[in-house]
Amino acid sequence: MSMSIRISQLAIPLLCLGAFVVHAEMGVGTVQDPVTRQYTDNVSKDWQEGIVLHPQTGNYIVTYKDAWGFFNSVILEPATKIDPTLKSKFKLSDSVNTVVYEYKLRNGPKAKQDIRMLLTLVSNISGNPTGPLDWDGRIVPTFTDSNLFLSWTYEDKDAKVLPLRGLAPGKTADGFKVESNDLPGVVMIKVKGNARHTTWLGNVPSIDTEVGQKVVLLGSMDHIPELAAAPVISVPTPFDAAVVLITIQKHLAQELVRRKLVDASLAGQLDQLFQAAIVAAKGGNTVALKSNLQALRQLLKEKHGEMGKDDEDKDDDKDIDKNYVKARDKKLAAKVLDFDLKYIQRRLGDD
Repeated sequence: MSMSIRISQLAIPLLCLGAFVVHAEMGVGTVQDPVTRQYTDNVSKDWQEGIVLHPQTGNYIVTYKDAWGFFNSVILEPATKIDPTLKSKFKLSDSVNTVVYEYKLRNGPKAKQDIRMLLTLVSNISGNPTGPLDWDGRIVPTFTDSNLFLSWTYEDKDAKVLPLRGLAPGKTADGFKVESNDLPGVVMIKVKGNARHTTWLGNVPSIDTEVGQKVVLLGSMDHIPELAAAPVISVPTPFDAAVVLITIQKHLAQELVRRKLVDASLAGQLDQLFQAAIVAAKGGNTVALKSNLQALRQLLKEKHGEMGKDDEDKDDDKDIDKNYVKARDKKLAAKVLDFDLKYIQRRLGDD
């Protein structure tokens, strides 16, 4: 994807904020210069609370009234001045029924920030995630369901000068790796740049105010989304083909079709075969189950015969257009579905 498209995404959160007008109020406060980031105190003027995008820097100017009655106008830098390309691979490991997931990350040469973090949701991880030098992989419970937050954060432990950096523009890092007993699905991975910290004067804008609510909304959108394979299809112990098939079918409908990674016509054909396979699995009809699994894989092969090809020969230094990204993500979805179905075949004794 071209850098011009990436940078244009900086304005998207502001558009989503919606137009809101707060009447001007005379008062005294502090103004942070959007270019030099220097502060001017005791500014007396008519203050207009709100959030505006500063076109020269691509940062936001947040103006708010603090709890002491003073006004503040500070700079909020989004973590989206990056140009990430994330590639994922997955394969069965040498150990029984364990899947190895590997990721390769590139930051385009026109990016304005280093990449600092990768974050997504997964169902289960075996052991701890590993990563390149200075990248700290972590697993943290969501505390709202059984899923886990999987993240990698750049933390240069030997850095003598702050701020910490990350994956610089034009650079590539591989070695991001996790293992899981669960099967792959296609997930959205949040990629965040190394934005400068916002110094909130007085206090962070209160969530009870409209400005505070918009700041929270900006924070929830402060990333570039990349699609990749990750463990999200739970595999029960003892193995139950029907349960796994139901989970894959749900992922197909709720994620792959919703993200337009599988065409509606193909999704309908796949759904019919999934239903037949689930009925056969629940009824213990192994012959019919194997036949339906093979029919599912054959249909995927007919529609996505290129899914076995790799994209490693793609020139990472060139801009990747939207059509290529769409085709690449559709191929990833087909590869994920085929891998999951092949896994079930192996658990049933078919190799």
